Amino acid sequence: MHCYSGGNTASVGELSTDEAKKMLDELADCGSPFMILSGGEPFLRADVFELGRYAREIGLMIIASSNGTVVTPQIASNAADAGIGYVGVSLDGLAETNNYFRGSRDAYNNALQGMRNLRDAGIKTGLRFTITRNNCHELPQIMELLVKEGFHRLCVYHLEYAGRGIELMNNDLSPDERRRAVDDLFRKTVEINSCNHDLEVLTVGNYADAAYIYMKVLKEDPQKAKSVYEHFLRNGGEGCGEKLAYIDELGNVYASQHLKAKLGNIRERSFKEIWNSDNEFLWKLRNRESLFRGKCAECRFLEICRGGSRARALAVYDDFCTPDPSCYLTEEEIHKPVHEELRHD
Repeated sequence: MHCYSGGNTASVGELSTDEAKKMLDELADCGSPFMILSGGEPFLRADVFELGRYAREIGLMIIASSNGTVVTPQIASNAADAGIGYVGVSLDGLAETNNYFRGSRDAYNNALQGMRNLRDAGIKTGLRFTITRNNCHELPQIMELLVKEGFHRLCVYHLEYAGRGIELMNNDLSPDERRRAVDDLFRKTVEINSCNHDLEVLTVGNYADAAYIYMKVLKEDPQKAKSVYEHFLRNGGEGCGEKLAYIDELGNVYASQHLKAKLGNIRERSFKEIWNSDNEFLWKLRNRESLFRGKCAECRFLEICRGGSRARALAVYDDFCTPDPSCYLTEEEIHKPVHEELRHD
């Protein structure tokens, strides 16, 4: 229901195997360390394993984002043989919730079995969870499930207002709900890892999380605050149009999968030419700090956030320069001086 692609049918005119290999060559030539195959469902593409093997030959790591439901033991084995290094499987709640989201009564069991098949084939496997009002209360149980099943990575995605995600905007979290969800996630992560379980937990798609988590650490464990802030600083905040590009099945290039301003097509120009062009939208993304209005322009955390999601800002306000509507930081948090500790070596 909330896939950003928003499609139900296969595309006509998708890149051929040779065109896809040429694309991989161009990405490797640009220094890209990895490529994420998504969809739709990447494991339904007939040549996906051939492309995985080719990517490995040219030094490009392939990651896949899958719904898991089609991942049989054979597909998992083929993925491992092809060198696919990591697969994130989407599961958006416990059985009843996930099956409703996915529109299938078997989606939960099939996705979980797909994860097991990938794990048993030796592929690092994690869970992708898109958080809404309908499922946020199930996150602790999902985390317990991962520990029980022997999985070690959870990526919690904030809802992006793109594709089918637009239909769910009214089910997105309020600022108070979002804070409580991050608090619960933080608390449960500490609890699990303090019991000698190794569960890596990431939040994705809302860089206000970085500021909020830093402030929590500063309050609860001040000795770690500086290293936490520096970690977020190295991460660099929202990076669409700079560290991130999206190429669809037709070869169209975008700044991210959520921003639908087309930059060019790799059938007509090389990726490098498109990425290094003087495109106005790319320029705005790469110089966004100078364009922001409102609280982003005054925020002390801008260097670790960079304004958050431009897709949400455009969807809600139709204005690139406005704050991310899902930012939940208060005015006091935005303007309070950064802890003095961070200003020293």
